[in-house]
Amino acid sequence: MKNVFWYLGFLSILSLLYCAEGKVGFLGFLGFISYFSVYKMSDERIDKNIGRATRNSFMYTTFFGSGAFAYGYLTKNMEILFPAFILLFGGSLVVCLLSLFYYDRLGK
Repeated sequence: MKNVFWYLGFLSILSLLYCAEGKVGFLGFLGFISYFSVYKMSDERIDKNIGRATRNSFMYTTFFGSGAFAYGYLTKNMEILFPAFILLFGGSLVVCLLSLFYYDRLGK
């Protein structure tokens, strides 16, 4: 299972499209760089830890996404949704990886 997450790190190459296109949205793919460090993790409880980490990422996505949509609706400013989607995507990656590292170090 850890090899699958390790290959996700190669999606960070898509952030080089920022140099060609100049659009800041491509920098969101830099969040995949940290998946290269998953390869060094131990295999003992990784499936259980991945389940916990993705649960935390789902909760972040649910709360931040609903908050962003509610803010956009209440302020009638729908241009906020594009940067909110970038933060939602990158933030869920960061929350998942930080949770995974925390649960791996904690060892419970």
